[in-house]
This record gives sequence, structure tokens and C-alpha cells, in this order.
Amino acid sequence: MDSTDQTLFFSPGSVLVAFLTVAFLIRQAWPRFVDLKFVKCQTNSAPVSSLSVSKEPEIPEGWLGDSGIFELERRAIFSQAWIYLAHNTQLTKPGMYQSFDIAGFPVFVIRGKDGEIRAFHNVCRHRAYTITRKETGASTVLGCRYHGWSYDTTGWLVKAPQFDQVPGFDKSQNSLFEIHTHTTKQGLILVNLNTEKPTNLDDEAVSTLDAFFQTSGWQQNSIWVAGQTVSGDFNWKSPMDISRLEAFATDLGNSLPRSSSLSTLKMALRRILKASPSTNHFHFPTAFFHHVIHTDFLIALSLFPTSAEKTNIRCDIFSSSPIAQKEREAISETLGSGLKRFNQEIEDEFQILSKRECNTLELKDQVTRETLRRVHEHRKLERTHGSKIHPAMRKPKGSNLFQQAEKLCKELDCMSGISQNSNSPDVLDW
Repeated sequence: MDSTDQTLFFSPGSVLVAFLTVAFLIRQAWPRFVDLKFVKCQTNSAPVSSLSVSKEPEIPEGWLGDSGIFELERRAIFSQAWIYLAHNTQLTKPGMYQSFDIAGFPVFVIRGKDGEIRAFHNVCRHRAYTITRKETGASTVLGCRYHGWSYDTTGWLVKAPQFDQVPGFDKSQNSLFEIHTHTTKQGLILVNLNTEKPTNLDDEAVSTLDAFFQTSGWQQNSIWVAGQTVSGDFNWKSPMDISRLEAFATDLGNSLPRSSSLSTLKMALRRILKASPSTNHFHFPTAFFHHVIHTDFLIALSLFPTSAEKTNIRCDIFSSSPIAQKEREAISETLGSGLKRFNQEIEDEFQILSKRECNTLELKDQVTRETLRRVHEHRKLERTHGSKIHPAMRKPKGSNLFQQAEKLCKELDCMSGISQNSNSPDVLDW
């Protein structure tokens, strides 16, 4: 090979082509040597890329709206967290109850004849029909409208038509499924759906809760003023930003009537005696409390998911001072219009988020971090266990005699001409 040929072989163009070829081959082979997942998210406005060095993205695909993620949240969070439902002043008389849907678990709380507040799964032990059909009501005897089974305020089965004479049928084994309930010294009603002994309330959470209610003037005998529930088409986590919840509560609070001069003086003294009191408190996973400054009002806001893309927003307003009836009506109207606007804003935002290839939530949000932590821990536990773990799952006891009673009940349905597919409101629609 002469000098001319050597020059052509080592020309800059040849070296560049060789370099690009080697670079391309390395790029193609790189995934074989490194087992990393790359998360690429794109929005409708501009592409956004991010790399995750973990084998599993901290925020999984489908975080907002995926049914599989929602089912995991039901097991990891809503089946075993202490969830705020109501305040004891909303249940002032025996038989007063309030119904909720917690992530697909229908439950209700009720004040018994003995004054105790209890919570139960809102399903009849016979055919799982709803016991309390209204959101709020009052009755010392709760009857199932399917076959007439009736329960008292302690959940005890007091009446089972056509079953009393069935050999082996035991009423004591067919009471309503009771849920762990805890009422704080401020009157907050918390429930835990775990069928086993639930974990104790976190000491730090309890102390901060106590501190907040002490500085806000909340009392166990504070008055419930108004409350409403609206249903929205969005995932429960989409509005879970403390600043977002605070903005809604602040706007609503500014629409409420101002306190009297005496009440304002009491609040000023309370702020002086208590160092830098907070006006907000979040109780995981879905409850947000806001004290309206310069007033005796306190707002309780909760989000109860019913499915992956549907959520109920419940908002209650309380006062530590008496409220006239006309003021109550005005406050209720203000609350209703404010909730509708808030719900619409969240629905509109969720429509935008749901169109993204994957979400771009920031992990600096404390609520998001805690949700992810519990989801990941439960998923690891299930992987170790080798199957899904349902902390809230109930396994009703049933004997052969009870199965015979079930057969008898079905025969009675046929004899009376009742079908489960009937359009009658008294019949359970499966």
C-alpha cells in the first residue's frame, strides 16, 4: 500500500464514520448491560423527559385513574388507615346515623341508645343489601328492605322473618359487621376497616391534632352548622395538594359571616396565649381541617373515593358559638355553591391530567409521598406473601343449616313472585 492509499484510509471522513458506527453499536448494546427503567412523560403542551435510576418508578403508570392502582390503594390505605368520618355533634340523638362510601366500602356511623358511637359495614348479613339508604337519618331499628332483617343500634340482629324457626340458625352469629371506631377527645369520629387489631393512631399525628384543635377553639360540644356532599368525576389524589385545599377553605371561610366583637376578642386572646397557631391541619389520607381566622368557624373537608375516577367531596362547617337559623340557611347555601365550583375545577383539571401519557406529580408533596410509601410497602408485602392481602375482607361464618336457610329464602322469593331482576325498589339489584 503506497502513501496515497494510507492517506485515504486514515482520512478524517473515514475516522468520523468509524466513530459514529462504534457509538451506534454501543448505544444499541447498552440496555443489555444495564437493567434500568426509563420513564418518559409527555404532556399536550411540551415534551418532558425524566430518568429514574430505580428499577421501579416511584410514581407508577396509571397513578391517576388506573383501576389496578385504585384496588391496591384500597388494600394498602383505605383498608387499614384511621379515617375521619364525622364529628359527634352530627349525631346528637340515639339512632342518628350518617352513611359513607369509603373506596367502595359502604359504611355508616350511628349513636346507640347507650350513647356510644359505633360504625358498621352498611350491608345486611343475609344478602348484602344496604341497611341505611340515606346519607343521614335517624332510626333506632335499622331494617333491610329485602327480606325484613332488622338490627338495633348496636348492630344486633333482632328480627329475621322466616328464619327464627330454622334449626341451627343463631342470631348472635349474624349481627352487622362492626368496624373499629375511635372518638377523640375533641369529638372526631375515626374508623379503621382492618378486620384484625388495627395499628394505634400515630402519637405524633394525635399530638398535632390536639394542638390544632386547642388553638382553633374547637370543643367537643361545638355546633354542627351545615354540611353537604357532591360527587365528582376525578381521581381522589388529583386535588390532594395542601395549598389547593387551603385555598378552597380560605375562600369559603371568607364568605362566612364574621364573628361578634366578643368572639373576635376571644380569638385574639387565644392567639396570644398560643404561639403561632396553625389554621390548617391535614389528617391522612383524606381529611383537611381549616380554622377561619377571626371567627368561631371550623371547616372539615374530606374526599371519599368510590372508584378510580369518581370521588365524593364532603364538607362540614362547625362553630363554637350558637348560630341563628337564618344564618345556618345562608351558610348552607354558600357552602353548596362553593362546593360545586370546587368540584368543577377539579373535574376540569383531571380531564387535562388524564390525557397525559403519564403523570408528572412532584414528590415534594407530603400527601403524595405518604401515599406512595404505603402503596409500595403493601405491594412488597404482597409479593413476599405471594398473593393479594385484603385487610378489610370479611369472611362470614356459614353452616350447612344456614345454607339450607338460604335455600328456603330463595324458595320464598319464587313463591312470592319476587325476582332479583325486578325493578321494585324493595329488591336488591345485583
